[in-house]
Amino acid sequence: MEKIKELINLLLADFDIENENEIWENLQLAVDNPEQYLTENGAEWLLEGDPDGVIQFAVSNEIGEFMIVGDKIDEIHELIVDELDGALPPYPYEKKLNTADYIEWVSTELQKEFPELELIEIGDSYADTIQLMLVYGEDVPRIKELCEELNIRCKKADEILKL
Repeated sequence: MEKIKELINLLLADFDIENENEIWENLQLAVDNPEQYLTENGAEWLLEGDPDGVIQFAVSNEIGEFMIVGDKIDEIHELIVDELDGALPPYPYEKKLNTADYIEWVSTELQKEFPELELIEIGDSYADTIQLMLVYGEDVPRIKELCEELNIRCKKADEILKL
């Protein structure tokens, strides 16, 4: 549980968390009684479909309100812009970017305005959506290390959707 707490604290370093105790209690339940946690969250299917993904699901589920989640890159862009209080240029429709090209473009824009931040893809939404987070770049190596130890999918921006 200590590694999960460290990961959450790194992922949410810049957020005010009102329900922090509830998050810890829910994650503890996911660790101690995965079946009950999944049942309470309508995800019993995960026990059969991806039994090793319980912690990944629980982390994404518990911090989902802080994530940038979407299935269209222009929608994702709007969420990123909102999170940064409008400090990025509008989505470049004229460039006709695919998702990988968009991630590259927005990462470059982030470096200009917020060099301390990095965009990562984290967790598995078990749907056709992309789950991203803006985190402090200096924390990314430790975030990736913790995710690997906890069996949570995590990719840096330059790894997202690259083969």
